[in-house]
Amino acid sequence: MASDRQQPLKLRKRTLNLRTIAKLTICPRSSPACPSGWTKYGNRCFYFYNSQMNWASAESDCISLGANLASIHSSSEHSFLKALVRSKKGSYQRTWVGGHDAVREGVWLWSDGSKFDYTKWGSGEPNNLGGKEHCMEINLKGEHDPSASGLLNISFFICAKKP
Repeated sequence: MASDRQQPLKLRKRTLNLRTIAKLTICPRSSPACPSGWTKYGNRCFYFYNSQMNWASAESDCISLGANLASIHSSSEHSFLKALVRSKKGSYQRTWVGGHDAVREGVWLWSDGSKFDYTKWGSGEPNNLGGKEHCMEINLKGEHDPSASGLLNISFFICAKKP
């Protein structure tokens, strides 16, 4: 009979030990690092490409790096991107980001598929000048707000991805 009473006690000890081990092995996760040459901001990594090409080629290059052209979701993220360009080029340069309305005129999307929730365009933008502006760039004409530009124009660009 004594061994029958000890059985539940042994089981409780074993359960307690497993719970203790589980608690001890759960460690807080550190934030994943970005690849070399990329800059972390928020929960994404950003890379300023120091060469110029058209929007489609820029998006293709970003995809080859497991990224997309950068999407913008807040004023602080927009400010970060402008500062990144300035830090790499010494001034504000025209730079592609992932906004486009190539699928349907006037309906803007991000190339990474995220929600298009940042709409602080530059004054008078998007204006689809000449019916040919389907891509978004920042820093046009010294202004820092996003503007629409033509698919075939060439600009620097910023890629973004999760770490």
